[in-house]
Amino acid sequence: MRSYQIYLIEDEFARHYFGREKIFFNLFLEYIQSSDWHKDILQKQIEYITKKIPTSNVHFSLEQSLQRKQGYLTQNGVYYLKTKSNSKAVVYIHEHSIILKAEGDFDAETTFFECIRKCEASFLAIDFENKRYGWLKPIKERKYG
Repeated sequence: MRSYQIYLIEDEFARHYFGREKIFFNLFLEYIQSSDWHKDILQKQIEYITKKIPTSNVHFSLEQSLQRKQGYLTQNGVYYLKTKSNSKAVVYIHEHSIILKAEGDFDAETTFFECIRKCEASFLAIDFENKRYGWLKPIKERKYG
């Protein structure tokens, strides 16, 4: 099973570190692996570079985009999707991150990624187990004034 943690990065940091997403990956990984006083420092750094998830916007986007999709179910704020190709994914929305777990091919998780990316420009998805990470909406698509 693939598991992604999705964070909303402050726009200024997203722009500055575009192309160097590994720095974010390493920061979050170090936080997960650390303890004691070091963890407190890393948590403050993470709080500084991330924004709270606009939970109501994400819930609305998921419900609007998926309500007519076959294999879609929501219970207690958790979203489930199973595709015809036996791709399955589930999404949990929290204040500071979104958790997406998926198995099978990539159809279900891609559908969720597409819905989430509509809400904000700088969502970063990280799969710690497989050391994969990336923007849900690549910066080259963004228009900054």
